[in-house]
Amino acid sequence: MINSMDSLIVFIALGTVLALFFAYLRYKTQKKIALYKLYAVRDELICLVAEDKISEDSPIFQYYYKKINLLLKSAPNVGLDDAMAAFLDLQSNKGFDQSLKEAVRCANEMLTLVESEPEEVGLIVAIFYSASKYIMLAHSSFLRMFYIYFFKKISAIKVRQLVTKGIYAKLTAVRFADQEAIRFRDVSHQHAS
Repeated sequence: MINSMDSLIVFIALGTVLALFFAYLRYKTQKKIALYKLYAVRDELICLVAEDKISEDSPIFQYYYKKINLLLKSAPNVGLDDAMAAFLDLQSNKGFDQSLKEAVRCANEMLTLVESEPEEVGLIVAIFYSASKYIMLAHSSFLRMFYIYFFKKISAIKVRQLVTKGIYAKLTAVRFADQEAIRFRDVSHQHAS
């Protein structure tokens, strides 16, 4: 009886260790995939300049090229807070709400500019926001689960009551990236029609 109990404990311990190991590998892989998505967006943005579809001096190119490089600089070996800070360009002299308002203002300004550009420009910007969302979600299994299952389905007010202020800020940044990806994609498709 003791022998089978010891075997069961060893089996459970081994299973737990393997599950943790594979969870860690999955986490690292998702972070790498997120990073590669950003590199792909930057490469596509550069290709648009090379194909004369957008000027290198364009405010759209300048803004998103800078944002992408900031995220790439911050993303490889950092946590979720750093990814969100890079995405929103959080600085010590600005709080989250002010940084989010500034990001919304800039996105609205860029959206207006994208309307006069070829469809590909808006699509690349939409992909940038999708990649940014992915990089923030790739840094936290909890945030990804909470965003996918709850934040899209219940009101922001209820979510704010359920989570800490820090988690709420991260969820809000992810939602912002998701909404901007949709807006830029929609404008690009309308422009193409």
